[in-house]
Amino acid sequence: MTDRTAQSRSVAAPTLDDYLWVHRRRFGDGGLVLADPWRPKVTLVTVTFNARPTLERTIASVQGQSFPSIEHVVVDGGSTDGTIELLRDRLRPSDYWVSEVDRGISDAFNKGVALAAGDYIQFVNADDWLSPEQVSVAVRGLEETGADFVFGDLIFYQDGRPSFLYLGEASYGAVIRRRMPALNHPTVLVRRTAFERIGLFDLRYRCAMDYDWFLRLHLAGGRGVHLPGLVGHMTHDGVSNIQYVRTICEVEAIAVAHGRTPGLARTEAIFRIAKTAVSQRVKQVAAPLYPLIRSKINRSYVPAPAALGRRRGAPPFS
Repeated sequence: MTDRTAQSRSVAAPTLDDYLWVHRRRFGDGGLVLADPWRPKVTLVTVTFNARPTLERTIASVQGQSFPSIEHVVVDGGSTDGTIELLRDRLRPSDYWVSEVDRGISDAFNKGVALAAGDYIQFVNADDWLSPEQVSVAVRGLEETGADFVFGDLIFYQDGRPSFLYLGEASYGAVIRRRMPALNHPTVLVRRTAFERIGLFDLRYRCAMDYDWFLRLHLAGGRGVHLPGLVGHMTHDGVSNIQYVRTICEVEAIAVAHGRTPGLARTEAIFRIAKTAVSQRVKQVAAPLYPLIRSKINRSYVPAPAALGRRRGAPPFS
């Protein structure tokens, strides 16, 4: 094991072996046979809980993909809103779903990876949906670049309308040790081997578990590539957006756990919390100015309708 890999595994995160019991539930004691001709190239994993109305849109976007070799794995946290009936009705025979109480989003993500049969894995949760060519673009980019993962740009929606475009941060490696860069998790397609190499999501984190995972991969020498033609879709009321203080505090803890100076990390966290609080206040009292101000401060942020122009030729908004 290299020094960088040892450093990335120094924080106790579960491995695929820790979820072997979940893997066996689907594949039996013999496990997943990599040479099986039925195996899909891509597994799309959806984590959901009582989100039936938006889940139906997610499923439709998965089944509308142009890329042919896809399976859909849905990990439901024990929903009581008709989700189970929807899964029984809409998922295909080649897909797989489970519904049971879990230990949080990280645990559900990990179950999804353990249940995946594909060489490449992507999370598309119940608040997310895919552009029709999204998987095709991502697979082509992953195979042409040889990267560990690829990522793109993400359109956020509010009240059913496009609110802004968040551009992926191609030079994420320059900042990932101190903050979560714009890797746009719902657009990320990653090789299964990356999970085998550095492990799964840390159960201690409920909002910033993806930051911890990407940072560990980066410290282990992993490489991601931004694909400008890769576009995903997401509503603007996910857990990390609503619980922004907790998200920022988790980012601080993760950065420190992987070598960031505690004093610097604390100062940066306080600044981010204050900045977010101020921006939310501006959004409330001076809504027309908010997009302009944010676009000047954050280069990844492109407000609508400018976002429409930047993504002209992309699939139409839903």
